[in-house]
Amino acid sequence: MDELVYIVGEFPSLSETFILREMLDLVDRGVPLRIYALKRPRSGRRHADCARLMERVTYRPRRGSIQWLAGHAAMALARPGDYTRLLARALRETGSSRYRLRERLVAFDAAVGLARTPFAGRIRHLHGHFAGVPATVARYAAELLGGGREGPASRYSFTAHAQDIYVGGQKDRAGLEANLRGAAFVVTCTGYNREHLIREHLGVPAEKIHRVYHGIDTRRFAPAKERGTGPAQILAVGRLLPKKGLHHLVAACGALRERGVAFQLIVAGDGPERDRLERLAAGHGIAGNTTFLGEVVQEELVAVYAQADLFALPCVVTPEGDRDGLPNVILEAMASALPVVSTRVSAIPEAVEDGVTGLLVPPGDVDALAAALEKLIRDAGLRQRLGEAGRARVERDFDIWNSPLAELFARECDAVAHAIAGKETR
Repeated sequence: MDELVYIVGEFPSLSETFILREMLDLVDRGVPLRIYALKRPRSGRRHADCARLMERVTYRPRRGSIQWLAGHAAMALARPGDYTRLLARALRETGSSRYRLRERLVAFDAAVGLARTPFAGRIRHLHGHFAGVPATVARYAAELLGGGREGPASRYSFTAHAQDIYVGGQKDRAGLEANLRGAAFVVTCTGYNREHLIREHLGVPAEKIHRVYHGIDTRRFAPAKERGTGPAQILAVGRLLPKKGLHHLVAACGALRERGVAFQLIVAGDGPERDRLERLAAGHGIAGNTTFLGEVVQEELVAVYAQADLFALPCVVTPEGDRDGLPNVILEAMASALPVVSTRVSAIPEAVEDGVTGLLVPPGDVDALAAALEKLIRDAGLRQRLGEAGRARVERDFDIWNSPLAELFARECDAVAHAIAGKETR
C-alpha cells in the first residue's frame, strides 16, 4: 500500500505534542503512516500515547555507523548520477554560509537514509514538520525517490510553525523559498503565519499555503468539576525559553506579593531559562510561592490543568525575532476551561479574545500583567465566564476531529483518500 511519511526532527519529543496528536489522528483515520525521525529522543520521559506509534518509526542512520556507510555506498554505486546531482545541489545551496552548509549536509544525509529504507518503494507522499531541515529533507528525498523527475514518489509538503519561519527563515531565506516553491502544498498553524509567508514570498501562490490550526482532543482536556479553595493557582506551561516571557510573569507575581494578593505560581516544563527563573523568583521574594515541576508528560499535565485557577503565558518577541505562533498549551488551558492571560503577540489573539475568552496585555508590560492576574484572582465569576467561553471557542475552532489536514493529504495520496473514505462508510 502507498504510504504517507512524516519527517520529524526528534521522536518521541516531550514538547511537540501537537505533532503527536496530529499523527495519532491520521492513524485513527486509517491513514498508512510512517515516521522518519532525524534524531532519537534526548529525554527518557515520553507521553504514553507515543507507544502507539513506535513501530511506525524509522531513525536516520547514525553518522559513521555501518548502516550509514552502507547506505551512502549503495546509493552512490547504484545511482551515481542521482547521488552526485543531489550532493552538488546541496553544496550549491550553501553559498558561503557555514550555517547553510551544515543544514544542507544534514538534509542530504537524511534524504539518502530515507531513500534506502525498506519501505522507500511504497512512499507516495512526504511531509516535513518544520520549514527548515525536515522540509529540506522532504524536498531532497522526493528528488531521490522520483529519480530526479516528477512522479508519484516526488511529491512533498511541510508544516511551518514559528521559529523556523521568523528566525530560521531569516537565516536561510533562500532555503525556505526553495522549500515553499517545490512543495505540493504548505500548511502553517496560524493565520498570522500564513499572511507572513504570503507577504514575504510573493513568488509562491497564496492558494498553496493553508492555515490549519493544531487540533486539541477536547475529550482529554475536560473542565475540572471543582477548583481548589486555597490561594489562587496561576499555571504556566511550556519550554522555559525567553520567548515565553516567563521572566515577566515572575516579576508580575512579585508585584502581587507586594499588594498582599494570595497566589501560588506553578511552572510546568523545563529548559535553558530555568536557573534564571528560579533566581528571579527568589529575588522577587516569591520562591516560597513558586513551584517548578520540570518536565511533565501529557497524562500528568491534564491533572495539573484541573488543579489550576488560571493560566498565564505572557509571550514576547525576542531581539533575534523568535516568537511563538499560537502555543498549544494555551489551547489546552482553554479546553480545560481555564481563563487565560497572555499577550498580543503573533497569532495568540486568534484564540484569546480580550475580555471574551481571556485577557490580553501588551508584551513586556509587567504592570498590566499583574493587574490582569489580580483582576482574575479577585473575581471568581469572571474566571468562570472566560473559562467557559474559552472552552466553547476550542470546541468550535480547534478540535482535532475537525482538522482538514487529512483531506489535504487525500488530494495527493490515493491510499489516504481510500482510508478516509473507508472510515466514513463504517
